[in-house]
Amino acid sequence: MGQNFLPKFLFVSNLLKAVKIRERVPNDVVKPSASGGLIHHLRSMHRYTLEMIRMSQFPQAFREVIQAAILDRAMQSSLEQEKRLNWCREVKKLVPLRTNGDGNCLLHAASQYLLGVQDTDLVLRKALYAVLKETDTSNFRMRFQTELLHSQEFTQTGLRYSTLNWEEEWVKIVEMASPVSSSNGLQFDSLEDIHIFVLSNILRRPIIVIADQVLRSMKSGSSFSPLNVGGIYLPLHWPPGECYKYPIVLGYDSQHFAPLITIKDSGPEIRAVPLINPGRGGFEDLQVHFLTEKEQQQKEKLLKDYLMLIEIPVIGLSYDPTQIITAARLDEGNLPEDMNLMEDYLQLVNHEYKRWQEDKDSLWAPQSQRPPPFSVSQLSLIEIRCATPRCTFYVSVDTQPHCHECFEKRQAGCKPEAISTTNQTSSSDPESRGRLERSPFPRGGTPSSRSLEPRPQYGQCIGRRSALAPPATPGRRPLPGSVNAPAANSLELQRSWDSALYVI
Repeated sequence: MGQNFLPKFLFVSNLLKAVKIRERVPNDVVKPSASGGLIHHLRSMHRYTLEMIRMSQFPQAFREVIQAAILDRAMQSSLEQEKRLNWCREVKKLVPLRTNGDGNCLLHAASQYLLGVQDTDLVLRKALYAVLKETDTSNFRMRFQTELLHSQEFTQTGLRYSTLNWEEEWVKIVEMASPVSSSNGLQFDSLEDIHIFVLSNILRRPIIVIADQVLRSMKSGSSFSPLNVGGIYLPLHWPPGECYKYPIVLGYDSQHFAPLITIKDSGPEIRAVPLINPGRGGFEDLQVHFLTEKEQQQKEKLLKDYLMLIEIPVIGLSYDPTQIITAARLDEGNLPEDMNLMEDYLQLVNHEYKRWQEDKDSLWAPQSQRPPPFSVSQLSLIEIRCATPRCTFYVSVDTQPHCHECFEKRQAGCKPEAISTTNQTSSSDPESRGRLERSPFPRGGTPSSRSLEPRPQYGQCIGRRSALAPPATPGRRPLPGSVNAPAANSLELQRSWDSALYVI
């Protein structure tokens, strides 16, 4: 049915709104006072919750188009296959949003769950590092040591740590949270479970991580080491009354975090996340991380204090005909209109759906010569002339160092000829020349004959230029560079777009 031109990240749907949201986050960070024992935390923005757009009004085939664009389908498939995600039919389905894998995915995921934008400006990462570096971390360190001593790494190997070993371990934990670029191939060092616990206290909101219990081979799927990330992280440094009791839900798979958000619909399912997982012969409770010995004895009370619990009858599982399970209620989407990027994304979805329907109808009308709508790939041209002598066309990011026409001739095994301009539009007409040089089709071709080349993902850069371009939006006149509009200024538009993305 053609390429999917829906953005892969919410911020692309409204760049200006995304910038304004990011500008508000630093002002919401409260630093600890000299007299108080508080840590860095968010004043009010931790209460926001993002929700996926309603998709039930679209046919299943187009729902797949939406999900392929914005969701992390690999994570969803993996966690569902291991019966960690969406195994309970009585609660609403959760879906993972695409999240950058640059080593800061934990903070990106939490930020997206709250606000729909990633932690691009490192506001949350800097707050996390400041808590570990500048405040009294004795309580965090004590909990970290207690958790590690009860882990399989210690209980099954007889490993013992000296005071020096513990000090070295904590120094590593602190430096891993640094907002400075890493030297291990990722932009930042990946974070661990203790960082999730500290983050829950910064956000004053419980965090529930849905993950497999073992780390699996990406090739074979076989397990080769235990995984202890999944579970419940309570903001225990704060009294329950000062915390928001609807949890943030994150997915974790293949060493990558993503937000798990509910879909906005009116179905009968309960808006909640189970606090258990199906296990061998029964259910297994999600682990509550970083509890002291005393708190372990009060675990049920702590869950009731920091979460809004609900009991759900589950029918049809193999263990018992009916089983009562405990779940935590989830918040519904509550972002105000001026901060809700999902509403902007819905406008793009509706626009893309109209195009999708037209493309679908065109399959039944093979004689139709209707030109295709504006596409993102038409703005992939860069301001470099084709390498073929006397060729007046420009190259694109996918065909450089040649233009589309010369590139296709080379692909076909033909030697590109020097292109004469005698039969082309006069060079004195800049508008016509712009259309010709930037044509998305081979000369003499038709819309149906042009090749659809893979488009780089949003955020990907090629060379020193971005391959991104703004998606078409309803109600706008055709953008420069489209087949129905002058394109003399398309290169200027491309440069402006690149600049905007690097600012974001």
